[in-house]
Amino acid sequence: MKTASWFTWRGPGRIGISLGTPRGMPAGYRLYRPLNPTRAMLTMSRGDYEGLYAEILGQLDPAATWADLHELAAGCEPVLLCFERPPFNEANWCHRRMVACWFERELGEDVAEWEPKAP
Repeated sequence: MKTASWFTWRGPGRIGISLGTPRGMPAGYRLYRPLNPTRAMLTMSRGDYEGLYAEILGQLDPAATWADLHELAAGCEPVLLCFERPPFNEANWCHRRMVACWFERELGEDVAEWEPKAP
């Protein structure tokens, strides 16, 4: 499993975990709503957001979520998508990386951010 921005990954296994999708997104993606933030969270400070998102993750079974995502990807590697683009830092952060850390902490699974290959 990997994570990426809607704007950087257009390949197979796309699974959206954002509230919406970009206009004009090509077909072929799936959505996994249990990992969505709430609309109110979109305007929160990072600290408040992280606390509420931890509550969302705390209501989910990590192993069942992992299995659901692999099933949705239909034989491809799942790539979890939201809007934010790397590089990530204190001012630019995203919930897909929180999901990645959750899988690492709870299941020992490394979920890297997809990076395009240099030409």
